[in-house]
Amino acid sequence: LLDVIKKYSDLKFTIHISGPLLLYLNSNHPEWLEEILKLGDLGTVEFMAGTIGESILPLIPSVDRVDQVTRYLELFEKISGVRPRGVWLPERVWEPWLPGVLASAGVEYTLVDDAVLVKTGYPRDYSMYAWLVEESGYAVKVFFIDEKLRYILPWEKPHVVLDYIASRSSDPSAVIVWGSDAEKFGEWMSSDASRAWLSEFLERLRSDSRVKTTHPSEYLREHGVRGYLYLDSGSYDKMLEWSRGFVRNFLYKYAESKNMYHKVLWVRRKLTSALRSQREIPLDYYLAQCNDAYWHGLFGGIYLAHLRQAIYESLIRVEREAENILGYYAESTIKKTLVDFDLDGREELLVETPSINLYIKPADGGTLFEFDVKREKLEHNIQDTMTRYPEPYLPVEFKPDWYRRVSWRVHVWGFETTREDWINNTPFRDMSDLALVGHRVVFSEDPAVFHLRSTGGVYYHGVKACSVLVEKTVKIEEKGYRVKYTVRNLGENILRGKLGFEYHLAWKIDREQEREVYYGVNSRRYSVAEPYTGTGNIVVLDSGNYPLIALKTSRSTELWISRLSSYSRTERGFREIPQGIGVMFLENTELKRGEVYELEIEHYIDF
Repeated sequence: LLDVIKKYSDLKFTIHISGPLLLYLNSNHPEWLEEILKLGDLGTVEFMAGTIGESILPLIPSVDRVDQVTRYLELFEKISGVRPRGVWLPERVWEPWLPGVLASAGVEYTLVDDAVLVKTGYPRDYSMYAWLVEESGYAVKVFFIDEKLRYILPWEKPHVVLDYIASRSSDPSAVIVWGSDAEKFGEWMSSDASRAWLSEFLERLRSDSRVKTTHPSEYLREHGVRGYLYLDSGSYDKMLEWSRGFVRNFLYKYAESKNMYHKVLWVRRKLTSALRSQREIPLDYYLAQCNDAYWHGLFGGIYLAHLRQAIYESLIRVEREAENILGYYAESTIKKTLVDFDLDGREELLVETPSINLYIKPADGGTLFEFDVKREKLEHNIQDTMTRYPEPYLPVEFKPDWYRRVSWRVHVWGFETTREDWINNTPFRDMSDLALVGHRVVFSEDPAVFHLRSTGGVYYHGVKACSVLVEKTVKIEEKGYRVKYTVRNLGENILRGKLGFEYHLAWKIDREQEREVYYGVNSRRYSVAEPYTGTGNIVVLDSGNYPLIALKTSRSTELWISRLSSYSRTERGFREIPQGIGVMFLENTELKRGEVYELEIEHYIDF
């Protein structure tokens, strides 16, 4: 792409390099960066800024929005000596308050899709000019990306694209904008095909008297804005489709996205207390707001485990540093906080120590939804697995998960239930409501111990057969924790079924090289791609680049182990994406009234 632009340096291009990519290039390929910056010096390229973490501004804390932009501007100016006048909005997500943020950062203009213009109620022809958009006295100039042009370039023949551009207006002050990902040239089609298409298009453009290329700042200098208008929230057409019209809906659809978002807010709270000014906020924190892991359209996104893991690594690292500054554990090495962490109206229990975090959701079956390892260079959320959600492109036979794939869920399965039923969501195999029933938190005198208690029911053929008391006694330890499960039959009828205790583990992904990941049962090793049905009392997860992650029961039980995989569309078709392994400890059980079942499960990292 760079070679083609250099060949046609008499034309004008506008380029945005994402914040993370700019940091990477500056550290690892300064020679490439120097080459493209020369095109800026020659007047061929105008550079647009962005956010330093390539974050979608509406999906990050309001206190971070201006700094995300100014940090990019400062970095780019430091590298190039030039301060960009415009900003590329990641995923082109617009909300009406954005003029205040952009103007406060010193930004003159941005690009928004014409779908936002039409959604607000204006004629699409308004997109042929720049407009002033205001909020509370702050203003930014807005160009509109032409939707049809974005769909035909580079997919139609070059002459067809040029004819369309020329047909849009005969007004010499009109402007038509194409703005999209450079990956279309070399990723969505082969490099050779991309080079051939782009070369032919630019060759024709160079000699076409109907069309003149310009930079946004040059256009504004010559023509200014058409007037002012106001814009509704929006983005490009497909993003609006995937998010059901509002990008923040991704935080509602995906519990894992909401989890990361609220982890950012929780860490931000600690940073605010620990640091004296916004300028001291570490870069890692802003990079943890990178948008790709927080949403999903057709491709990857939140389903890509390595993206989520990178987010958690950065947040855990920053959190540890903030806690050290605060002397967070000066009074106690175990902090237990009941707080509405995810702002759903119900309290979560956050248990924090210098070495681990456990986040528990009493309202969702008394489950563990985050298990952070905070040791230096070992930062990892072991609980960062992914629930399988319904997606419009998945086959009709796909059965989405009916609960979030986390740990500590209790099930009463029918005796005929198999591992395949469990992992593939065969309906009506769990005869109880224990997996989802709300729990009550009870603290003890020992600061390392707390209890989760709940009463649920077991149902035979849809009729409640007995009430069941479940207690989870949790003890925090240096390398992890242990849970003692107590199940008591409170009803008149006998409780019959497979008592199951569910865990999910996310291995540490090596982003530098692919590694085969294994798990072990009683010292025998298996590939994670290989399911297991048998017995055992210890399961060890071995990724080859991280300490062993272990589950150990107080006695041998029946075991189901299966790789937890989601299925996602990628640029190269459907792909199975491993998310971790699921482990179910089971025992065939018959409990009369008043009888008790007990099992203890230890979960630790072999530091």
